[in-house]
Amino acid sequence: MSSTDVRINARLTGEDALRYQQLLERSGGSASDLLRDALREYHAAHLRPKRDPLALLAGYIGAGDGPEDLSSNYKAYLTEALEDKIPLRVQDGP
Repeated sequence: MSSTDVRINARLTGEDALRYQQLLERSGGSASDLLRDALREYHAAHLRPKRDPLALLAGYIGAGDGPEDLSSNYKAYLTEALEDKIPLRVQDGP
């Protein structure tokens, strides 16, 4: 047995033992094959590589167009844009 080999002894009882026997019969393979397949599926479902949040957002950060001072003067820009779209109506006298 090499240093990367692992020997596993496990006791399954009740429902777990029944599930194991059903899977073993259905697969037609060995107990080791079934355990290897189950471990690979579990690994794929639970140990996905962690992603760097900054790398995920890299295509979006700083990618927009607009004035450089938008974050500090957004209210003025919004007011101006709304005034262009919705002209103010001057009411006639009382």
